[in-house]
Amino acid sequence: MTALAPRHRATQNTHRGGQQMQDPPKPHPDLDLQLSRPTSTSVLLQVSGDLDSQTAARLHELLAPRLSSMAETVVLDLSRLTFIGVAGLELLLHAQRQADIRRVQLRLVTGPRCLQRALTAAELTEVFPCYATLERALAGVTGRARQLHATG
Repeated sequence: MTALAPRHRATQNTHRGGQQMQDPPKPHPDLDLQLSRPTSTSVLLQVSGDLDSQTAARLHELLAPRLSSMAETVVLDLSRLTFIGVAGLELLLHAQRQADIRRVQLRLVTGPRCLQRALTAAELTEVFPCYATLERALAGVTGRARQLHATG
């Protein structure tokens, strides 16, 4: 029986001119944000991707003015998150404080296990009104219904 050497991916360790080359770093996953107004008094912000220190500022730029607007309810749909880091949790906590000050209902649509685990680990499960589905989060939202049109 012969011993097998550990396998190395060819792309990880490529030798060129005697120097060891590493794979180029992967680009950071992007954060996709979609904004709509399901009713005349509510705002829906759908978030997908990674919410971390590199992407939290983008969400803040879109979310902060909505919390300062005349909206009565802001629904933050996080059901398509693939990762949430400490910066993402801090942003959500800050948003909840702003919503409380302005008397705006901030509703979170949860779903991904990463979000549930992060909220539980940070002991924030009681801080946010969380909903399992977008339909539940939008139930009881006041205002005149609007047609949602996808643009592309």
